[in-house]
Amino acid sequence: MRTMRARQRTVILAIMLMIGGCALQQPVPPPSTFEVKPLVKEMWTPKADNLVLVLDASSSMAQVHNGLKKFDIGRRMLARFNKTMPELSINVALRSFGHSLSYSLQSTVPVYGPSPYSRPGVANALSLIVPAGGPSPMEKSLQAVADDLLGAEGKIALVVVSDGKDMGNAPMDAARELNDQYGDRLCIYTVLIGDDPAGRTLLSGISQVTGCGQAITADDVDTGATMADFVTTVLLDKADSWIFKDIKFESDKAVLMTSSYPTLDRIVQILHDNPELSVEIQGHTDSTASAVYNIDLSQRRAQAVLEFLLDKGIAASRMTARGYGEGRPIDTNDTEEGKANNRRVELRPLR
Repeated sequence: MRTMRARQRTVILAIMLMIGGCALQQPVPPPSTFEVKPLVKEMWTPKADNLVLVLDASSSMAQVHNGLKKFDIGRRMLARFNKTMPELSINVALRSFGHSLSYSLQSTVPVYGPSPYSRPGVANALSLIVPAGGPSPMEKSLQAVADDLLGAEGKIALVVVSDGKDMGNAPMDAARELNDQYGDRLCIYTVLIGDDPAGRTLLSGISQVTGCGQAITADDVDTGATMADFVTTVLLDKADSWIFKDIKFESDKAVLMTSSYPTLDRIVQILHDNPELSVEIQGHTDSTASAVYNIDLSQRRAQAVLEFLLDKGIAASRMTARGYGEGRPIDTNDTEEGKANNRRVELRPLR
């Protein structure tokens, strides 16, 4: 009898341990498929002069989604955005909201800027935002954004990263006030973390306030390619041509200087990464010497670049070379600085 009871206790204990182990076990997140696809700034022109990032750090963001805390997903998403965007000459601000009172008595905290964009600066600021822990006053952060932007000139892109949970209608009202203040200068983009239905509805509505925004989820930008597409949507327009002022030639010759090689190697990488792309390599000069001479010199210089790329494995069928001489200046030819700007190589994508 004692032996039977002992066996029963052993079986019950084993079952309890199995149940307890299952209860403690967290879902394993899927392996990441994210590999940064950097966007080369020469290929793009910024369509925003100001970028504002807002990250939700409220208590609901401490909940788990797909095996990770929502706060960690949101911060990771913005870190990937930062790694993907090119080094643009724009102003950037980063603000968080909903912290634990042990971190800040303020409902929303400026973490970076508004300041000229610095990739390391934004990365460091993101690392300083503490994990989620307080209420969800998104409207307070949007009202603070209005103050952050006072005096800002040009277009504004606002990216709000949140689960949108338990927030009511106040954030919508704040978004409308922002739109009233900045009009068609402002576009709002929202990134949903998690799958809360009310949060999805709220963030979708906020993105539609300006008429030029977009609502996505963090899952939509979980690869390098999809993140690059989102960064492009928020910040970039295709450049008609890419200007490379660091491609230099020996004086009055079509001989590439060795200082040009790093820039040329970057062009090789761009073309390798975009095998569908063909380009016209354009040579341009200043107005020194005759127009006929400058056409010939610029043609020979464009051809020298083509031959460099050809030697690096870029197919001849993807490239043409053309010299424009002094006929397309981008600066004055009355100063040495202006002449230096006019002496350049451009690559024009062929559609």
